Amino acid sequence: MKAAAEAALLGSDSDVKYFLEQVKDKTEFADNRVAAGQLINVGGRGVQEAALKALGGTPEELRSFLKDGWKAPLEQDQRVRVAQVINTGGRGVQEAGRKALNGTPEDIDAFLEQGQYTQRDQDDRVELAQILSTGGANVVAAGRIALNGTPDDIREFLQVGQYVARSRDQEYATVAQLAAQAREAGRQAAAETEAAKDASARAVTASKQAKKDAEKAAAETALAKNDADTAAAKAKEAATAANQAAAAAQQAIDAARAANNSARIAANAASQAAAAAAGAAQAASRAQSAAAAAALDKNKASAARQAAEGARTAAKGAHLAADAAGQASVAASAAGDAALAALSAGGNANDAATAAEEASTYVDQADGRAAEAREAAAAARRHAREANRAALAAEALARKAATAAGQSRDAANSAAGHAEKAAEAADNAAAHAGEADTAATQSEARAKAATEAADAAGSAAAKAQSTHDLARQVEAEALTTRTNESIARAQDLKAKDELDQRNKAKAAQQAKDLRAEAERLATEVSQPGSDPASVDAKGRKLALLTLKTGPPWSQAAAESALSGTSQVVADYLRTGRLEAAQQDDRDRVEELAGESPISSVRTAAEAALKGDAAQITAFLANGQYEVAAPDLRVHIAQIIDKGGRGVAEAGRAALDSATIDKYREFIGVTQYTARTEDERVRAAQLFDSGGPQVKAEARIALEGPARQLHAFTEVGQYKAQQQDLLAATHVSQVQQLIAEASKVAATAQQNAAEARYAAFFARKASDEADAAAKEAEERKREAKTYADRAARSAREAEASAAQAAASAKTARDAANNAQEAANKASTSADQAQLSAASAHFSASAAWAAADDARASATAAGKDADTAAKAAKEAFNAAVTKMRAEEEARRKAAQDPGAQARERYRCGFVTCQEARDTPGRWCQHNETACDILSMAPAFEAAMNKLYGYANYALHMSSLVSCADYDLWACGDLSQQLAYKWQMRLIAKTLDAISDGERQPTFCTKCFLPGTKVLMADRSSKNIEDVHAGDEVLATDPVAGKTGPRRVTDLIITEDDKRFNELTIATANGPQKLTTTYEHPFWSPSAHRWLDANALTPGTELLSTDRGTVRVQANRAYSKHARTYNLTVDDLHTYYVFAGKTPVLVHNSDCGPEFNSARSALTHWLKHAFGVDLNQRGNFKFPKSGEPTPSPDMAEFNGRNGFNNYKKAASKFLSGEPRSGDYVTDSGTLFRFDPKSGYFGVRNSSGTISTFFRPDHGAEYWQEQMKIFSGRLIP
Repeated sequence: MKAAAEAALLGSDSDVKYFLEQVKDKTEFADNRVAAGQLINVGGRGVQEAALKALGGTPEELRSFLKDGWKAPLEQDQRVRVAQVINTGGRGVQEAGRKALNGTPEDIDAFLEQGQYTQRDQDDRVELAQILSTGGANVVAAGRIALNGTPDDIREFLQVGQYVARSRDQEYATVAQLAAQAREAGRQAAAETEAAKDASARAVTASKQAKKDAEKAAAETALAKNDADTAAAKAKEAATAANQAAAAAQQAIDAARAANNSARIAANAASQAAAAAAGAAQAASRAQSAAAAAALDKNKASAARQAAEGARTAAKGAHLAADAAGQASVAASAAGDAALAALSAGGNANDAATAAEEASTYVDQADGRAAEAREAAAAARRHAREANRAALAAEALARKAATAAGQSRDAANSAAGHAEKAAEAADNAAAHAGEADTAATQSEARAKAATEAADAAGSAAAKAQSTHDLARQVEAEALTTRTNESIARAQDLKAKDELDQRNKAKAAQQAKDLRAEAERLATEVSQPGSDPASVDAKGRKLALLTLKTGPPWSQAAAESALSGTSQVVADYLRTGRLEAAQQDDRDRVEELAGESPISSVRTAAEAALKGDAAQITAFLANGQYEVAAPDLRVHIAQIIDKGGRGVAEAGRAALDSATIDKYREFIGVTQYTARTEDERVRAAQLFDSGGPQVKAEARIALEGPARQLHAFTEVGQYKAQQQDLLAATHVSQVQQLIAEASKVAATAQQNAAEARYAAFFARKASDEADAAAKEAEERKREAKTYADRAARSAREAEASAAQAAASAKTARDAANNAQEAANKASTSADQAQLSAASAHFSASAAWAAADDARASATAAGKDADTAAKAAKEAFNAAVTKMRAEEEARRKAAQDPGAQARERYRCGFVTCQEARDTPGRWCQHNETACDILSMAPAFEAAMNKLYGYANYALHMSSLVSCADYDLWACGDLSQQLAYKWQMRLIAKTLDAISDGERQPTFCTKCFLPGTKVLMADRSSKNIEDVHAGDEVLATDPVAGKTGPRRVTDLIITEDDKRFNELTIATANGPQKLTTTYEHPFWSPSAHRWLDANALTPGTELLSTDRGTVRVQANRAYSKHARTYNLTVDDLHTYYVFAGKTPVLVHNSDCGPEFNSARSALTHWLKHAFGVDLNQRGNFKFPKSGEPTPSPDMAEFNGRNGFNNYKKAASKFLSGEPRSGDYVTDSGTLFRFDPKSGYFGVRNSSGTISTFFRPDHGAEYWQEQMKIFSGRLIP
């Protein structure tokens, strides 16, 4: 749509008409189909079904689905997700989930977004408390440390730490404990199976649609092969479909990964059940031995009864373990089915790739869209290949795990049967202890049964070992799957980076060509006899290209030219373009004068600003570097000190050259290429020497782009080493479990041999008795060997855990080093963006003044030359005024007292007033300044209150009072005397408190120049993103990621409060500037956090489930235009900190009041009945006066202010509808007879009023009589 619109804009009026009448609807329908296809790729089953239905319907049905038809199926998908969480969660999670299901859609959102994690943490704490109540000294000590730590500390203790501590206490797991572990493993296996089923079903559906779309686009490309533009557009559609197929193949890989997890956990459950079976068999053997002894000696009847009780307890635990193993077997089998079902997704992705390749052959190979289709096809094939391999491997291992778990189930049930029979025999023996006539016979029978139970214990121990071996196979396959898929993603990233580099080179060449074309056109337009129509068309094309890529003043000039007449375009070509370029150069030098970290450059820039345009341009091109040469040499030396061998060699070569060009080349380019080569060597070394996870991560890094390799070298290698050590800890723990089971089996054999000895001794069979005694001793030694092996495994587990902790510290230290580097960063890209935003605002204002002057002259009947002269004079006057103001600001910034005065004022009066009247406030209020300087808490409180409720709390009167306005002081003191007002203040404070706690997504957010991650992994400046474009969006709770359609670009002309975030990235510290209230997703907090709440160490979410950390957060104030997006469905998008994407929330805004005061004024009036007096202050009832009766009392409770604004926005959102009254000027009046609400939305889109009038219908009719307009039927 955008490309077609641009083509029409550059053409004639008939081209524009043709676009509107013939092209617009078709391209919109094609765009909508792509958007629906993307919804299929990332949606749940309900959304997928609804999207498929919409795709099969009319264009209007598709448009309706994309507008709000997806909402109901999304809510249903969310309910299904909650049910899945309930099925696999702990008690607290289950209760919270059921409560959410019985609540509103907002309750469900809250549960999925945060509630489940909070309750999971509580469940973990309960489990830890239960362990502490029964554990040994070491378990209790380690558990208390975890209890005082973070939720992650508690989870690590439950998964690893408790077993290490138990080994220190020299405790062996009881059958009941093993059964509990098996039951927990069975629950986790079921959860992974559900994830596998869901991912599999979604992958198959999405891949089918992607294949269908790709083949359709390929066929349409073939039909349009003689129409280059249409063919290229269809090839792009095929590329989009191939990318969607690749994403579907990744979902299939996710299904295989979940199936692997289910199989691994099922195998672990089988091991635990087998160990429980061995324990139960030992208890049976012990009970049978006790029965044999009791048959011969009545004094051993009590021991027989105790053994019987132990056998019954073991039998109960074994049955529970058997049930858990059975559930794990079922889960693993179902996971295998899910993995196999996802196999078709790979085939569909391959077919889509073939279609995209075919489409590319029908397009001019020089067209970038042909390359895009080929690269999308290659990516689809990569992911399809791994999806097929992973599905087959996961299915095979899941079947093995299901079989192993089933066998362990049978073994546990058998052992439980032995234990139950043994308990009965022991009780019977105790009842008939020492009866001589049957003693020998009973003793021999019990000995035989003890031997059978001991054999069962040995078989169970062997089964525990074999299932552990299977679990290791599953883990190895899981690592292979993760590695292969990560390599494919790394290759995607590398291809994307290479494409970006090509595009940058292309853009640089285009900029060069653009300058040459501009100079040629400037010459052409000055030539007598030049064709005005031709010059106009070429000039508009030049202006459009400049508007896309030029700096602020050049953009503003181009925008003015595009909206003007042919004469305006000609003036732009002759002089306007060059004047704008000179202003851009001046802005950049002004920025260097104020912001350069090098003092010599700042001084030289100030001197250059006193010269003419040529001197400024020369300084920008060369002078700044010549002045900075000594500092550049120092900087290069610092890089050499920290770099590897290749960096050091390249740095020394640059220093030896003694040329500024080589210095700049090394700092900007060579150091990074040399660093990459150094890091490749290091990664190769780690691949040769590291553990499995380190090897895998090194291999992935070597396949990816340089930034990924750098991230691995700086931090990733240490995290991978920690994972290897944790894996070694787990292996040692399982080996300990198996050794303990083998010891149990050997002890059971010892008990059986002792029982046989007693039986043989009773019937005087001395030879058999001696053999049995000898075997008992052998089994005792064997048990001791297994006990020693278990102890050794425990020590190994403890050592690995300690090393893992040390590695974790190393990883943290590496991250901290990156943070320290961020603090030392000398430049800020975001500061440049802020300067550019300010420049754009100034440039737009200057060109608007010129346009107004031109229009006024033309309206007055002046000729074109006179109008052009008037425009030029107005432009020059505006520029002169702005430059003088900027010069004054720079000088004021150098005044040491200015910053202190501003700090005093910003907490007490508006910063704007501080800037307008420097020094005035503190000169007249020395005592108050002293108070504020000694009471930072009061200053902070005043600052906070001022922003939210200045007028509600009479802050305006307080400021006037501070200025010795005695009338205001008297008014204020009188008003504060009444309890009614204090109640209002309390409620206002409640509203403020609620406003801080709840994320407000109606925000205007990022500076121009902030990069946004698009759906195809490219980037755009946020100001260049428009409705209909697609960005990459993520639901951080459900883990869903995919393309989403932008529905609106929101612009705020004068934002003031900003936060500059320093974020640790793979490329070092990067800056990102945002307005203070913009929400960022924090994985560590499991919720959205406003920018001003981000503290050092806070995790932020990046793409592919990666995380980055905030290193610093600086708040400041400055006036600038800002931008935000409204994104369909997931309501999120990514912005770049350097080259690293970070997830943020979009704007869900409807219309808003035109100012904060307007909103507060209407809220207080209609929620509390408080109106303004003639002096503009709020009128409160005096003593004895009745309390006013508000018309909207429903908004005077907690969070009332926010609720009032939300209700007004919701009520006045959307296009005019039936029953609305629209005036001739475009103002909308709306009345709802049911609620009684009445509201007015101005033609500018802001809210004028919102309330419930008395006699609502009559009031509504009166408004229609006053204002001329029409009633919407």
